[in-house]
Amino acid sequence: MLALRIRSSRPSSDASPEEAVERIGHAVGGVCPFAVNEGCDVYLDESLRRFDVVYPACGSSNSAIALTLDELAAYTPGSIWVDVCKLPE
Repeated sequence: MLALRIRSSRPSSDASPEEAVERIGHAVGGVCPFAVNEGCDVYLDESLRRFDVVYPACGSSNSAIALTLDELAAYTPGSIWVDVCKLPE
């Protein structure tokens, strides 16, 4: 799970498609952890560690890139590893 959070004084809520482009810098369906607007935090969930390779979006709804976790972390400087995703048992 990759998550982006926009630093804001208002409570968290889902952004509209227009707001996603304006605030994050990518359209819904192509939101990726790279080249996000200033003020966006990128969170990488610990559940990703079970994969050798992950495929995050690359800024459009029809693009993705194969990355190792080390590459993902390197291409998302300042990203924060969190443990919030509960895997099915």
